[in-house]
Amino acid sequence: MLVVILLTDKVAEPYLLWDQFKARLCDDVKHKLYHMNYYQADQEIPEDHIYDYGLWDLNRILVGIGRSLADFPPMPLPQQQWAHRIPNPLLQAEQYNVNEIATLVDKQRAIFNLDQAAAFDTVLESITNNQGHLFFIHATSSCGKTFLYNTIAAEVRRRGQIALCVALSGIAALLLDRGRTSHSHFKISLSIHEDSVARLKHNSYMFPVLQQTKVIIWDEVPMQYKYDIDAVDQYLRDLLEVSNYLHLIALKLTYYIE
Repeated sequence: MLVVILLTDKVAEPYLLWDQFKARLCDDVKHKLYHMNYYQADQEIPEDHIYDYGLWDLNRILVGIGRSLADFPPMPLPQQQWAHRIPNPLLQAEQYNVNEIATLVDKQRAIFNLDQAAAFDTVLESITNNQGHLFFIHATSSCGKTFLYNTIAAEVRRRGQIALCVALSGIAALLLDRGRTSHSHFKISLSIHEDSVARLKHNSYMFPVLQQTKVIIWDEVPMQYKYDIDAVDQYLRDLLEVSNYLHLIALKLTYYIE
């Protein structure tokens, strides 16, 4: 709420609002710091640390939309470098129990049909050898496409690597392990045109996740608007600092599962 108020640029003395309401604005900070294991459960967190983290979090939100607390003097600024001390929650979420995943992969691979097994082996060969190929899995409904996707993602995660699973619709995303919609994951604008780029920021939590991502599994991609795909392609090329066209959306190999 304070961010919204600040962005109106109609508050003459925003620091007075901060002083008056900082206790309420930061009432969950203590729980966050304990939860992120920055402080032990039996440690008392200094009050100035709580408010400093609150300022840092406020500034993080503002930076994400192109502003900062420095734009609203004499608002206090955070004094500690919390970005280096607080773990990235999205990277933390990519930590898995390797033994459980290995058991799951072995169980699911054992019931693959021939087409699923061929697709799985070919995709994993590309991932293992960093070939950067793109695959299109095509089949009618109830042929085991999602089952294959989840097994590929599980195998990548078993190796300690990151697999992102996205889909156009929320219903399809729910069927993918740790799936999200493509608009949510890549911050694709709802109002898009041919020159649009995904709106992810380099200072966002998602940026280092994408840097470490080994494979992106994109369900329902033929139904995705063309400019959505182009926007993600452009962003990934900028992220990887590659000037030539990566053919991220080109059709490399088609598998038909029956």
